[in-house]
Amino acid sequence: MAATKKGPIFRVTGLPGDQPDDALKARLKAAIDGNLSEEERSKILVMIAIVPSCYDSEGEKVALLEFRGGFPDFLSELKANPLGDWQVEMGDTDINFDWHFFGFTQLYATEPRQPVTAE
Repeated sequence: MAATKKGPIFRVTGLPGDQPDDALKARLKAAIDGNLSEEERSKILVMIAIVPSCYDSEGEKVALLEFRGGFPDFLSELKANPLGDWQVEMGDTDINFDWHFFGFTQLYATEPRQPVTAE
């Protein structure tokens, strides 16, 4: 089996922290699919990981996205301006896509109700 080529990784901020991760993934996937062309939806695989925000653990979550199979057209503005961000509505919430990762970004979720330590 051939190895799958890794795609560009984006960060999405502004996700509501009061929703379960599975529900956020489904809503985010729907928002992304709504911005992909029909051809892109058949060629691009979207990998989504929901992680806690390093800045507001109760009110916001963050997603890390990988687009395998190509760079989505709706984010092409970020290719031209890698220090920018792109905003879209997800229901009644505004979310932001970037790929500069300025600031802190947690790369994986921690165990619920367990302390975070740096050992």
